[in-house]
Formats: sequence, structure tokens, C-alpha cells
Amino acid sequence: MRRLFVALVLGLLVMAPSGMGVRSAWAQSGGFGFADETPITLNVAEIEVVNDYVSPMKPPNIEYQLQLTPAEVVRLWVQDRLKAAGSSGKARVIIKNASIVEVNLPRTTGIKGWFTTDQSQRYDGRLDVEVQVDMPAKGYAGSTSVVVSASQSVSEDVTLNQREKTWSQLVRDMAHDMDAQLAKGIRDNLFSAMIL
Repeated sequence: MRRLFVALVLGLLVMAPSGMGVRSAWAQSGGFGFADETPITLNVAEIEVVNDYVSPMKPPNIEYQLQLTPAEVVRLWVQDRLKAAGSSGKARVIIKNASIVEVNLPRTTGIKGWFTTDQSQRYDGRLDVEVQVDMPAKGYAGSTSVVVSASQSVSEDVTLNQREKTWSQLVRDMAHDMDAQLAKGIRDNLFSAMIL
């Protein structure tokens, strides 16, 4: 009986949706999801996420070090906010940029610098996302896009924990802005593709 139970639990873990890992990482980082927002229903049969952004995986870029990257947040947004309810057609969500870059800031020098706590780094985040809808059977094609940017800085005496919280806050800020702007862009530019 115990073996059957263990096999059942392992089977459920293997079959768990891949988005659960992203959602779990987001929750652990003190983040949020978009499931509380009203879904945007599109008259398409399929919604695809295309990540055209390739992180350099080296400084000054730091997005690859985050527990939840900006690109993963876009995937989570699509999973929670967009619903396909049509019989044909396709929506593509294209991630063109999902970067966070570290910029070293100038510090106070000399004797005054000994007694001054400066901001040492600034983190500049950028999300560039396009939503394309193609419904050939209905003779409709359209798109909307957003570019979201945000910055946060840290002081030279910041702890690793504080730095990671700053990164998470930066991602949260961009996610909120992206959600609001894309929802408006879809209503304004892709209204014909929506199911109300």
C-alpha cells in the first residue's frame, strides 16, 4: 500500500504543470500572480509565448541571477491573464527584451567618502512585449506592444538579502506596469479579437 501511495505522489509531481515551478518561485520571492485579475478572453484557438530575448548571462546584465526573471513573469502573465476561447486563429506574445542591467554609480571620494554612505549600484529593468493576433478565417490581424522600464538603486552597505529584495521589487514594478499597459493596449488595439 505504501508503494502505491509513493508511486501516486511521484506521478502527480511529474504531471504537475510547468507553470507551477514559476508560480512557486514567484511566491517564494514575495511576489504575486495575476490570477486575481479578470482574464482577457481572445477569439483564438491558441496562445503562444515566443521569447526572442537572449540574456548575455554576464555583467552588466543580472536578470539571469534572479529567482524569477522578467521573461518568466511575462509567461506567468500570459498563463493567468490571457484565455483562448476561439475555434481558429492564434495569438503570439513576443518577449523582445526582458533585461535588468547593473550600473555602478560614482561614490564620494576623499575623507568625506569615509563618512558618507552612497548609492553604489542602480538596476535598470526593461520589458518590451508585443501581443499579435492573427485570425485568417475572420480576416483580422492586429497587434499591440508595450515597453516598460523601472529603476532601483542600492546603497554601498546593502546586504545580499536587501539586494535580492530590491531586484524582486523592480520585477514587481515592471510586472504591474506591463499588466496595466497590455490590458489597455489589448482593449484599445485588439478589441475585435476579444470575447466579452
